[in-house]
Amino acid sequence: MYMNRKKKMFVFYFIFTLAACGLFSSVNAFADGGLGKLANGEGKWGKSWTPIEMFRWWDPGHYFEPDNKVEGQFKGTDCITCHKVTTPGIVLAWKESKHSSSVVTCDKCHGDDHQKLFMPTPETCGTKGCHAKQVKQFKSERESGHPSHARAFHPDVVEAGWQINKPQAEVAGCAQCHAVENKCDSCHFRHTFKAAEARRPEACGYCHNGPDHRDIECYESSAHGVIYKIDGDNWDWEKTSKAGNYRAPTCAYCHMYKGTHNAVENTVYAHMGVLEVDRGAEEHAAKRKKWIGICNDCHSSRFASAYLRGADETVKVSHSKVREAKAVVEDLQKEGLLEAMPKDLAPYLDEGHKWNLGGRMYNITEIERTYFDMLVYQGTTIFKSAFHMSADMQTYVAAFQQDESLLKIKSEASKLRRLKALETKVGIEYVPEEFWKKGEYTDTLNTIEKTEAK
Repeated sequence: MYMNRKKKMFVFYFIFTLAACGLFSSVNAFADGGLGKLANGEGKWGKSWTPIEMFRWWDPGHYFEPDNKVEGQFKGTDCITCHKVTTPGIVLAWKESKHSSSVVTCDKCHGDDHQKLFMPTPETCGTKGCHAKQVKQFKSERESGHPSHARAFHPDVVEAGWQINKPQAEVAGCAQCHAVENKCDSCHFRHTFKAAEARRPEACGYCHNGPDHRDIECYESSAHGVIYKIDGDNWDWEKTSKAGNYRAPTCAYCHMYKGTHNAVENTVYAHMGVLEVDRGAEEHAAKRKKWIGICNDCHSSRFASAYLRGADETVKVSHSKVREAKAVVEDLQKEGLLEAMPKDLAPYLDEGHKWNLGGRMYNITEIERTYFDMLVYQGTTIFKSAFHMSADMQTYVAAFQQDESLLKIKSEASKLRRLKALETKVGIEYVPEEFWKKGEYTDTLNTIEKTEAK
């Protein structure tokens, strides 16, 4: 009995090992060749990075290639018959969609030639006339610059240096959310594509979360979000986003007012509030007036105006902390007290060895990284929470964190100056530690091709 069990375990592990080797071999084979359109990245630094396999679906207009195992041209009904077996979940989801009731079958969105299949892009959804208005509105976001869903992938990921300054595996999540530029199913999840789903905050919160854009966290902790949690399951989500249809606003209600697919035209300020702007400037005053008009669905103009002015003041206080911290860090750099990135470390290709405040997250001094967090993560949270009416996030989270960061920067500056004075007095010349130059993760950055793309 014991021997039989032992033999069984041996056979199991033997088969598992063979299978694993086969799997890994196939993965390596994919990594080494047969990439097709994925062989080279695109954009300014295209020669310096290679897309991961999922880019086929995240940027289908550039990278998608059909599975050529099946040949022939097929009608939608033929597709459904086959995919009931191969991908039954997709077929069931499609049957629940308006596409099904409108007889919009697979071939309408993916093509009818299995050798030339494509993944639908906004152009696919709009150019055929089905959703031309919505796609036109979506693309009009490009005129607004940043932030913008319609400019989320190529300017913000491909051209921004992320693809070369960090390993692909580390920025894969960035690309997945930023792929909203390239496909409509980022908000209207496949294959039901329900507008009712896209109207719920969770659909937006799928991407709009985390330290650099705490939108869903700020909404959920606001009075609007609490009402949604209490009563949201009783709302009719098939209704359009207009006054009287919902007890409290959601993301889509305010940012896609009355169903517009330009989600940034109602955004008052660019750059997520990180940058200082003149709140009274004409270009912002017009948007402010429009915002108050949206608030008027539930609030008086007097209340809305007062609240927005209060939020402005909160942001100004945040900026005052950031400016104070920046002055301290810049003085340290001028005094030569900030350790520069070692010259033999792989440079950021979009910046070389340039010293900067903000934008770089690795191979910088701790005090520079603290400033970066203070500006981008904590500063953005201040902005987001103030305008989303989240008192907790605004005060106990972000504002208190900025206080702590400012304290840390000033304290570290004092220590650096005292340490430098002592080193000078006793004749010590500081040499950067080896851990600045090498390490398991650091070595992955050193492998980046240092030839700039033409």
